[in-house]
Amino acid sequence: MPQTVYIDYQKNGVAANAYSVKLGSEDGTYGIKVLGTSTVVVANNTSVSNPSVGRYEYTFTPSSGLTYLVSWKVVPESGDDAQYVTQEIGPFFTVEETIRAVADYRGTFIQGSTTTLFLKITSMEGLPQDADNIAIAIYDPDEALIESGTPDKVADGYYAYDWAVAAAADVGGYLVKWTYIINGTSNEELQQVVVADEGAESDFYKGRTLEFRNALESYIFCAQAIPIYFEQAKPAEDGRTFYFTFPRWNQTAGVNIYRNKNLITSSAEVNYFKGYVRFDSLQSSYDMINADYNFKWFSDLDLDTFLSNAVQTLNQFPPHSGYTLISLPDRYIPAVLYKAATDAIRKLMLCLQFQEPQQVFGGPDKAQNAFSNFETLKKNYEDEWKLLFEQKKYGPYVGLTHTIVVPEYTLPGGRSRWFRYLFKGS
Repeated sequence: MPQTVYIDYQKNGVAANAYSVKLGSEDGTYGIKVLGTSTVVVANNTSVSNPSVGRYEYTFTPSSGLTYLVSWKVVPESGDDAQYVTQEIGPFFTVEETIRAVADYRGTFIQGSTTTLFLKITSMEGLPQDADNIAIAIYDPDEALIESGTPDKVADGYYAYDWAVAAAADVGGYLVKWTYIINGTSNEELQQVVVADEGAESDFYKGRTLEFRNALESYIFCAQAIPIYFEQAKPAEDGRTFYFTFPRWNQTAGVNIYRNKNLITSSAEVNYFKGYVRFDSLQSSYDMINADYNFKWFSDLDLDTFLSNAVQTLNQFPPHSGYTLISLPDRYIPAVLYKAATDAIRKLMLCLQFQEPQQVFGGPDKAQNAFSNFETLKKNYEDEWKLLFEQKKYGPYVGLTHTIVVPEYTLPGGRSRWFRYLFKGS
């Protein structure tokens, strides 16, 4: 489907024609190119149309799913130096396109650290889609391939990949390319990241950490699956992107997007991580965008913090210990989950003191009623974890024997001594 790119030129705040406007880059290599691969689709110094004063346009046919970099070469007056303006556009999709993907990450892209990259794949109806032959490739600032692999499947349509950024990695912009096949059709998604100096290694989405997070969500399930109906969006300046109140949308619950109360079934991308919708084309200022969605109150970072704090609290109970989520004995798991759930409820109760979260519960009065109910639940969880934490001091002390020796004397000056031995064992 053809797409028109344009630029509006003004002089002193008023639309005016420049001496010359073309598609061209400062390095003289392209007019429009594919972002990431540097494939030139429109040559340098390509002429453009001038349909009205100050308006310059060029129409081309983009490939489905790709993002492009457009460079405009503007000469304001005869003899002036050229000025260059770049725009990032896309990705664009055909009307028939029914599969959408959005990428995100967790952590920081710092030398020597491990960051988790995400991809969520859905249909236009918001249903998660499993991919065949999904792979990931990472390119350095010089566009050289530095790492490739197969991401882990976290849930239906949800994939994660741990990238261990090398301690000697070049600082700068990197390109992450996801490739996958659905229903026999190849697709790709590009993700741009920036690596900075120094770091410390971490791991978020494998093994026991993931199991603990899933277990905690079962304790606070309803807070992780909150439905929102027909919320009106807040438009961004680009005329294509529309933001909603809450991020962290659940894929499995699906999503409905409405334009002027009509259900949208194509030509839009839903970002489940950030909570916004981006249309393939500009929307008019008269269009009203609404959505039904389902979101998580707590982020994965919130849950990990609650769990980590619970383990460290357990470590303070006698006998003192140095457990982590990875080394925690199974017998302490219920206690840690109760403590983490208590912290989660406490944070939710704090949020209910503010206007925007109150609206989820039907306004200030109903939010206050919910606060009271949460207070009772929180106290029940507190009583449970405190009781379990107190049991820690009773053992088991397998393999430990303690000897306490208490000297006893006769009358002052006496020479005989008696010793009392107290043995304590398992």
